[in-house]
Amino acid sequence: MNLGYHQNKTSILIPMRSLNKGKTRLSNLLSPDKREKLIKLLFTQLLKKLKTLKDQFPLIFSDVLVITPCEEVEKISKDYHVLVLKEQSLNGLNSAVKKGICWSSKNHCDSSLILPGDIIDPETEDIKKILEMGKISRDSIVICPSADFGTNALFLSLPTRLNFKFGPNSFFEHQKEAKKISMRSIIAPVDSLKDDLDTGKDLEKFKIRQPKFFQKI
Repeated sequence: MNLGYHQNKTSILIPMRSLNKGKTRLSNLLSPDKREKLIKLLFTQLLKKLKTLKDQFPLIFSDVLVITPCEEVEKISKDYHVLVLKEQSLNGLNSAVKKGICWSSKNHCDSSLILPGDIIDPETEDIKKILEMGKISRDSIVICPSADFGTNALFLSLPTRLNFKFGPNSFFEHQKEAKKISMRSIIAPVDSLKDDLDTGKDLEKFKIRQPKFFQKI
């Protein structure tokens, strides 16, 4: 499908906390070192898949921007030639997203796709699907819910007045915020973006899906 990618300048925004601050709900199952290595592997996996998508479809998005206070995350990002917006302190996910949106607007992007950096196993085709849905629905947000009704992907046009509500039940909160500014919400329940890795059950499921991945931890 030719969607006229050349007409769009889309940023991919990835807010990332410090590697040693994530996956705390797995602290009774994984040591701090293993949790840190897990997040690093998931983040690196996402950057690799975004590079593959960009190589296959050079005009589908313009820039990947990682927003982080973490020097290790910054180093990994630069290894993949990804732009970094360094936070001086950890002010929360919504603050990081706002900074990424501000950067995108200043750099003449007309849309952004927000993705978590520790998503389990994203398929490039599913990321492409959300980008395509967003590009033909300029008067809407495109939102992918997680299994527990968080937000695992959010596409929106710029500039935006959307008030970001990442956190518990943010899928519903983002729909409410979109309605307040007369924006439609398009739900994109793509399989590879819906699962989180927050509980022992999630961990066991992921071990079955990607056994080789866990050999690296």
